[in-house]
Amino acid sequence: MSRRVRRDPEFTGPFADMCRAFVQYKRDQGFQYNGAINILHSFDNFSKDFSVHNYEISMELALAWSQRRHNECESHRSNRILVMRHFAAFLTDNGYTTYMQPFKFKHDRKHTPYIFTYEEIKRIFYAVDHTSPSPKSVYKHRVYPMLYRMLYACGFRINEVLGLKLQDVDLEKGIVHLTKTKNNIERLVPMSDSLTAYCKRFAADLHAEHPADFPFIATMHGEHYCTSAIERHFRDLLWEAGIPYGGKLLGPRVHDIRHTFVCHQLYRWAKEGADLMVMLPILSKYLGHTGVLSTQWYLRLTAEAYPEVTETMDALTDCVFPEIGGELLEETD
Repeated sequence: MSRRVRRDPEFTGPFADMCRAFVQYKRDQGFQYNGAINILHSFDNFSKDFSVHNYEISMELALAWSQRRHNECESHRSNRILVMRHFAAFLTDNGYTTYMQPFKFKHDRKHTPYIFTYEEIKRIFYAVDHTSPSPKSVYKHRVYPMLYRMLYACGFRINEVLGLKLQDVDLEKGIVHLTKTKNNIERLVPMSDSLTAYCKRFAADLHAEHPADFPFIATMHGEHYCTSAIERHFRDLLWEAGIPYGGKLLGPRVHDIRHTFVCHQLYRWAKEGADLMVMLPILSKYLGHTGVLSTQWYLRLTAEAYPEVTETMDALTDCVFPEIGGELLEETD
């Protein structure tokens, strides 16, 4: 089977030459820029209806481009504006006069993510490690500690863990092969040495005689767990850990463990002085995001959870926001 070759759109508007230079500039920085290029192409075509001289983005052009379109969600409009702003900054850096559209990011959010503190994570694991078996679930005292360790230590989505088979977890190399993912992006995720050792003990105790296609996280009947059962158990865990549950839209939810994993990782890197411009694309691939834009959303969450790194996160937010295309939405699944 041959792989389809992606072709860049052809720029023919008044900014064509600078658009091509801007895309090359982004890719030279290590960004794929495969999604945002379509927005940039649309902006270049949109500009044909305006009088453009010497690559100047006028106030009239910027305001017209920024108008919300019929049936357009706020997050898509935000994405369009941010791509234009970053292009305008590139033009300014190259000596051209441009109007910089003032902008405050908004997006349509149905759920407010809950970022657990390190202390709350400790209480959650204390509670799950003291889970007792029951007649309806005789292995849950072994299964649940394994499940939550994979969620927090690797930042997996809940469905990714529940869909794992024994053959997907390489206990020798310490690598998890994810095949059932939200964006249909298969990926190899390395585990820490301690998590790999935990998985080995878990597999030796529960899966010694099971075939390769047996669920890694299995019910007593050898089936995959359903997400709703884990969500119910998680609410019980929250109660045991003394963490209030605010309801369906307020949470916390199981998926907030993934959010917490990302924010804790960004916080550690910020405190260690790591170059987050370099680390963000790597983290994006690790999480299985379609682009850096989805990952960048976590910079704001981290700054809100840890005010001492707000300056670092805000600087990156302004720099990275429009790098990759795709809707400017929180990572929800």
